[in-house]
Amino acid sequence: MATQDIPSNEGLVEKLAQKTAEVHVLRHLALNINSTLDLDQIYDIVLGTMDEFFGFRHSLILLLGDSDRLRVVASHGYEDQPLGGTVTVGTGVIGTVAKRRRLMRVNNLRAQRAYFSTIRRQMEEAGRTSELGEIVPVPGLPDAESQIAIPLMIKDRLIGVFSVEGREQKTFSDDDEALATIVANQAASAIQNALLYRSAEERRSELAEAHDRLKELNETLEDRVRDRTRELEQTNRELRETQVQLVQSSKMASLGMLAAGIAHEINTPIGAIHSNADVERRAIGVIRDILHHPAFPEKLRDQPRLNRAFKIFDDINRVTLEATERVIKVIQSLKNFARLDEPELELVDLHEGLDSTLRLINHLTKDRIEVVKHYGELPQVHCYASQINQAFVNLLTNAAQAIKETGTITITTRQDGAQAVIEVADTGAGIKPEHLDRIFDPGFTTKGVSVGLGLGLSITYRIIENHHGSIDVRSELGKGTTLTLRLPIAPPA
Repeated sequence: MATQDIPSNEGLVEKLAQKTAEVHVLRHLALNINSTLDLDQIYDIVLGTMDEFFGFRHSLILLLGDSDRLRVVASHGYEDQPLGGTVTVGTGVIGTVAKRRRLMRVNNLRAQRAYFSTIRRQMEEAGRTSELGEIVPVPGLPDAESQIAIPLMIKDRLIGVFSVEGREQKTFSDDDEALATIVANQAASAIQNALLYRSAEERRSELAEAHDRLKELNETLEDRVRDRTRELEQTNRELRETQVQLVQSSKMASLGMLAAGIAHEINTPIGAIHSNADVERRAIGVIRDILHHPAFPEKLRDQPRLNRAFKIFDDINRVTLEATERVIKVIQSLKNFARLDEPELELVDLHEGLDSTLRLINHLTKDRIEVVKHYGELPQVHCYASQINQAFVNLLTNAAQAIKETGTITITTRQDGAQAVIEVADTGAGIKPEHLDRIFDPGFTTKGVSVGLGLGLSITYRIIENHHGSIDVRSELGKGTTLTLRLPIAPPA
């Protein structure tokens, strides 16, 4: 009796050793797949273990996508089938497992395929092809004999399917099913953790990229705000300058109207006075000729009182003629300066404009400032005469006000290629180096509130700029300042 029990005991020992080895492998598998969060490593460990230790040569891992389709993410034993194949939920063994969320163990697959193939052929021969569904290829062995497909579940949620197949004429046992189920459950847990980690990493990466983009946008926004602020400041400056120029233009228009009124109201009486003085001078000459005629009594000819009266008449007549000529020149200068009757771009004699301006500011230079003119050969220049005259007034007025007591203003003109050059140099106090960059800013002045509003050079700069010219300044403290205007002789094309 004891001898008969030996084979049975040896079988039990062998089976126990096999189960012990399987438990050891399963424990080792659990340690390995739970020690990494890399999906590819998890797939390799699971499928490699199924082949090397348990003899499952063909295995697949499919994961459920956003739609009702399972996609092959890892395979072993399918060298001719690339990854990425899909199975629709409800199609084939794998699709049915995904739909029912229950394990399926199928044997004798070759016989089942042969049976369905026969039925299909018979229906086709009977003309019932329209009743047949489309044959949809699925990943896996086309000649598999047996298959176990296990849903990969996390609690009640399906994440995929684990499938093992075999070509051999061998049915999968309950032990095979239990072993595959244990591996599938461990794989599901490891895959879920890896997916969560990958999702977290992707989210972290997205957040990092979003943070970098936000940082870049903030920097860009700051740059754009700075640029926009500069643009607004520049626009504001230009607006102030334009407003100032409009005010000055309005003043110039008023001055021109006043000049026209003065010319109209004063020219006639001044002309009459000047004409009468000339008639009077000639009449006195006639009387002198009569007195010195030989027929005139000599006794009356040399009367002292008569000679004194003639002398008085001569002096009065000379003063009257000089005064009227001076008034006529002032009126003409006002008319030349304002040029109300010539508002368009025209050919202008710059020397005439400079001379007219000097006569108008004579009260600033008289008896204390010497004006030296070095006029070169200049052709007539295309410009707006009233605007250029306004620029001359601003420059010469600034030069005169820069000279506290006595000094010299030197005006030099010349032609430089296609440009007319006008230099106005004074022997005033000069400008501090730190102020040179600001002298063309609206409102900037070093003269004090009582002298002006600091708008003259700003207006001049804008006038010259509008004429496509340029204005430069050189200055030295204690020696004076030179402003150089450059105007194109012909307008730009």
